[in-house]
Amino acid sequence: MADYEKLSLWQAVRRWPKAAGISLCMALNILLWGYDTAIVGNVASMPVFQEVFGEKYEDKYIIPSIWLSIWSVAFPIGTMIGAATGGWIQDLTGRKWTLGIGSIISIAAIATCYISDLAAQKQAAMFGGKLLEGVAVGLIMCSTQTYMSEVVPARLRGPIFALFPAFQLLGQLIAAVVTLGLLPIEGPSSYRIALATEWPLSAIPLALAIFIPESPVWLLQKNKEQDARKMFSKVHGPKVAANHQDLFDDMNRAVTEERWAAHDRSATYLECFRGPNLKRSMIVVFANTVPELFGLTLIGHASYFLQILGLTHSMSFIILVLGVVLGLFANIGSWWTLLKWGRRNLTLVTLTTCCVAWLAVGIAGIFKSVNVAYFTAAGMMFIIVTAGLGAWPASYVIASETSSLRLRSKTQGVGWLLGGILNCGFGFGVPYLYNADAANLQGKVGFVFLGFCAAGVAMTWFFVPELKGLSAVEIDRVFEKHTPVRRANTAQWESVPNADDEMPLRNLSTSGSDTAYDRRSMISSTGTTYEHAEPKEAFEPLRKRPTF
Repeated sequence: MADYEKLSLWQAVRRWPKAAGISLCMALNILLWGYDTAIVGNVASMPVFQEVFGEKYEDKYIIPSIWLSIWSVAFPIGTMIGAATGGWIQDLTGRKWTLGIGSIISIAAIATCYISDLAAQKQAAMFGGKLLEGVAVGLIMCSTQTYMSEVVPARLRGPIFALFPAFQLLGQLIAAVVTLGLLPIEGPSSYRIALATEWPLSAIPLALAIFIPESPVWLLQKNKEQDARKMFSKVHGPKVAANHQDLFDDMNRAVTEERWAAHDRSATYLECFRGPNLKRSMIVVFANTVPELFGLTLIGHASYFLQILGLTHSMSFIILVLGVVLGLFANIGSWWTLLKWGRRNLTLVTLTTCCVAWLAVGIAGIFKSVNVAYFTAAGMMFIIVTAGLGAWPASYVIASETSSLRLRSKTQGVGWLLGGILNCGFGFGVPYLYNADAANLQGKVGFVFLGFCAAGVAMTWFFVPELKGLSAVEIDRVFEKHTPVRRANTAQWESVPNADDEMPLRNLSTSGSDTAYDRRSMISSTGTTYEHAEPKEAFEPLRKRPTF
């Protein structure tokens, strides 16, 4: 692992080209997430859609507030349902076939939305379609994150998971361009075509489920070591797999140790909240809320928010698109920053910088001037670039690598579920902070997000360890041995047995392959014979484990 950490991004991609290619293909699933969240909102702004699904108010058609509110929560609620059930489905059917199930549900959901204007209760049919699409996206995203975390080598984890916010923004940008291009079309065809453009993206997960290899980790958890070796070879290519058996051995050892620690019990959601797994689950939940803490929800409302501050509609829309483009380039830049610096330090530095920026925005909001609106817009773009280089993509890396392999799918489900609840709270509450008919803070809302960012800095400082470059076994030991978070990156051991490790042979003997352990029998005072495994003398740690 120490040698791998010396590789540059290009060297790492050249060493594991097929794994990087598969991960890039998997990232296409994220386009569906970003595209769906944007296209649904953009379609509702089309005049023809408002005429069909709305009611006449004075001299124009509007969507009733009750339906706007119900529609706005349908997708996140569905996403939470999909994420919660996704962990169980992944462990039952495998990672890739969960993608296929989510894809089929997504195709059906979009069809429901497409024909919803033919139903007697059009608004209710649209709600059902949005809710079902949320379930599909929850399944797909949870499975995508789990799969990528299990097949991506440690050196590529940072750049690969930086694709999550980048492709999310790209999906939103494509949706905005598509909607803008369809506005001149008259009649219901305009919003129907917009909804139909989601079908190709919905089919991508199904295609991936057919062609990509299954996760070797899932197969190891099912005691199918030979199949796991075949899939490992397919993920990396036969030549690369043969040269990097250390990665497979580390994966196998981590799965075996975790199975031993759990006494061969099946993984349950309840275990995510027991012992060291509780801390790991809470870190995953926290990582899922980092985008809300630095202000992504408010930045997503930038067009309307800046209009309240005095900018014109056209200027606010230009700034919104510019912010999306800058965020996209910043997330591409994070491919380098995540390789050079650790997740913990990068999150601390960028969130602290965002604190300063929100403080400046809040102070500017005290004054009344059109220049305040431009200053606020510049501050928000600075924040999206800063977070895009650090805390935003780092949060996805932290969420993906913190959980144990055995509980990874279920922990991801818990993270998306609880994180989604908090995100719904932000989505519902933020408009009340700045809107004229509520708190009317306007630019002074910067002080509120200063507090959120400061909370994110504190949580990262006290609870998030640095896991950059650590193998699955080493990450397990960081939490099992309660290593202080500020010293986790110094607690690196090779993926070989240590002198104080003992493990029952019943879990090691399932593979039938040679292991790093020798058999030893012990007879208790009651006459019961126990079998243990002790490290072979030939396996010595390559560097001394630090003491704490």
